[in-house]
Amino acid sequence: MNRRMNSLAAVLVILTCAATTVRAQTAPEIGYVYPSGAKAGTTVDLVLGGYDWTPDMQLFVHDPRIKLELIGPPSPVLVPEPPFWFGAKGRGPAWPLPREFPARLTIPPDVSPGLVRWQAANANGASPVGVLHVGDVPEVMEDAKRKSPQLLPSLPVTVSGQIRKIEEIDRYEFSVPKTGPVTIELLARQLGSPLHGMLQVRDAQGHAVVDVADTEGRDLTATFVAQTDAKYVVSLHDLDFAGDRSYVYRLTLAAGPQVLAAFPAAGRRGETRRVEFFGMGLATGAAQLESVARDVTFAAAADATSLAYRLETPAGAARPFTLLVGDLAEQIQMKVSTAADAPSLSIPGAITSWFETRFGSEQHTVAFKKDEKWRIAAQARAIGSPLDLELSVLGPDGKEVASNDDAPGTTDPLVLLAVPADGTYRIVVTDRSGKSGSRAANYRLVVEPQREEFSVTLPALLSVPLGGAAKLAVKAVRDGGFKGPIQLSLSGLPEGVTAPADMAIAADKVDLAIDLTSAADAPAHAALCAITATTSLNGQPVTRRVGTVLLATVMKPRCKITPEGLDDVRKVHRGSTYLAPLLVERLESFQGEVTLEMTAKQQRHRQGLASGEFPVPPAATRVEYPIFVPEWMETTKTSRMILNGVVKIADPRGNVRTLVNRMELRIGILPEGALLKLSHSAGEPTTTPGGEVRVPLTLARAPEFREPVRVELVADASQAGMVSAEPMSLAADQNDATLVAHFIADPRICGEQPLTIRATALKDGRWSVVSETTVRVEVRPK
Repeated sequence: MNRRMNSLAAVLVILTCAATTVRAQTAPEIGYVYPSGAKAGTTVDLVLGGYDWTPDMQLFVHDPRIKLELIGPPSPVLVPEPPFWFGAKGRGPAWPLPREFPARLTIPPDVSPGLVRWQAANANGASPVGVLHVGDVPEVMEDAKRKSPQLLPSLPVTVSGQIRKIEEIDRYEFSVPKTGPVTIELLARQLGSPLHGMLQVRDAQGHAVVDVADTEGRDLTATFVAQTDAKYVVSLHDLDFAGDRSYVYRLTLAAGPQVLAAFPAAGRRGETRRVEFFGMGLATGAAQLESVARDVTFAAAADATSLAYRLETPAGAARPFTLLVGDLAEQIQMKVSTAADAPSLSIPGAITSWFETRFGSEQHTVAFKKDEKWRIAAQARAIGSPLDLELSVLGPDGKEVASNDDAPGTTDPLVLLAVPADGTYRIVVTDRSGKSGSRAANYRLVVEPQREEFSVTLPALLSVPLGGAAKLAVKAVRDGGFKGPIQLSLSGLPEGVTAPADMAIAADKVDLAIDLTSAADAPAHAALCAITATTSLNGQPVTRRVGTVLLATVMKPRCKITPEGLDDVRKVHRGSTYLAPLLVERLESFQGEVTLEMTAKQQRHRQGLASGEFPVPPAATRVEYPIFVPEWMETTKTSRMILNGVVKIADPRGNVRTLVNRMELRIGILPEGALLKLSHSAGEPTTTPGGEVRVPLTLARAPEFREPVRVELVADASQAGMVSAEPMSLAADQNDATLVAHFIADPRICGEQPLTIRATALKDGRWSVVSETTVRVEVRPK
């Protein structure tokens, strides 16, 4: 695309412009990270895919021990390549267009495995939260150039990969030195990836030994028994065969069984107790559900809420399994009850149980007294179970007094009960998922007194205009009758930003708007601020950190871009360049250069319509912006493009910052017939390393197009230095030629080699007309 843009000479004409309303800057968003993490104790280079990012980004990892830094300039705006645009899926929504930034991630060895939050900011605002993964086994990168399954080293191993194109399937081959269970974990949706994984494992005979699909967006874990030195191929693709750069994943393969459930699912702080683990091959390594018991010591720390337990078995260590940590007595119920013999639950307390049938239901009896206030929770997702639970409470007369299906932010139900009368009550837990009927799908029922408690919610980001003000909206959630005031404090504010000295959510109130003010001479800068809350709970003073917010001081826009003719649609020949007339309005007395580029979030952007960066000289207010219309675009579909106006300007401290403002309205294009069409009659030729292939070519031209044409071979990255051809020039009256492709004498060239041949001409001597054809050559070993 850059090569095409270099050949374009657009005409700039200075016109008069009128005053308009100022729009807000375009804030950056996180697209993806590739690879999406690293093993603790390592430093890796990666790429950050950012939407509407600028070269002056600031990066913030919420774990201060981890360092994430940019190490180079960004790529151009990236438009997905074919076959993304073909077939029915090419008619779907336009995926965001990223820039890729080279970056470096450093994770100290003392960081525990798991997900870590991060954000980015610039002078236009702050991004929502993204996610990185900290691993605990050796890692490899996907070899995207391979044409056969990628051979993995010995297990355990984590593969970082991408499903970059529609219909792409990634395949990996592995074996194990001895017979035993192998567990495969897919991490994608939890990374923010749109990938709904379809995972298969096939043996050397092609038989499927694993075939699972992530239809719920929760990612996948599967276990099977592998035979000694047998070869297996694991394949991964999207559920809908979709794909682009944002479809990142991490695939972990480990020799060892899989824990599916624990009885009990939690333990009391500081205690050591017997826990029964249930899962695939835990006792014998066989392909069956089994259980083993171990003495587990639970953390004693007051702030401990979970324990990542790694179960050692004769078949190897299982992947870490999370047990909850609390202060309640934990019981185990192994038999599903009926209404007639529902067991009595000691309260306050918790019980771990399971259902004997699909869509099962279980009852527990409790003795409540009038006016008591109880918190009743049924946990499945919280303990890693696949169940979708429903909770109801029946009074002494058998009538329902309370029920819940999903608590806020989860599918686990929660009931806050004010007991209406003395008596024996029944707590009914029911599965609505249909995944019950096995001890591998358990749940935990918690009944405890309502205690004074609170939480504070706040936005992940906020922009404060330089010299202006913004309100940080904070909301308290009160539980257990808590009505006291909550004093808040902010630490780590950006330079020049101030907050009120007294910030408190008043007694019995839930909302607070904190006024933040930026000095007019402050730098355009961002900072990750911590919010701390202090109050009294249950008669005891409490101070806790309740969250973080990324605050960015932002600058005013300096330009506004509008299509001349507003939202008109123009017919454009396929394979040619359209010069779109645009009006450039300058704001805040800015008269410098403006760069035009494609915005990340397009609307009705179809089939590879593309353009590059284009500079608008100082003071120019009209420009003809070159847009390339690929020859494969359908003539029955209108496509549209939205641009950003980008300027560089110093903030009040002299720091040069990049400002991005999204264009108003859209540029509309309806493709029509091509001016030039290149085709070949070579069929599917064969050759050997060191040989050559002769490709007969034919040019078809529109009657009004009689220009010289350059024909050349365009090698992809995997063919660089391995295949070549002399470029050719065809006169205006020449429509036939033969291109000779030479292959080096290297066995690496063997296999199918798709050769792209491109014809390029200039219309009116200043804008590109392009057509391509592909020849599939089979290079056979000598």
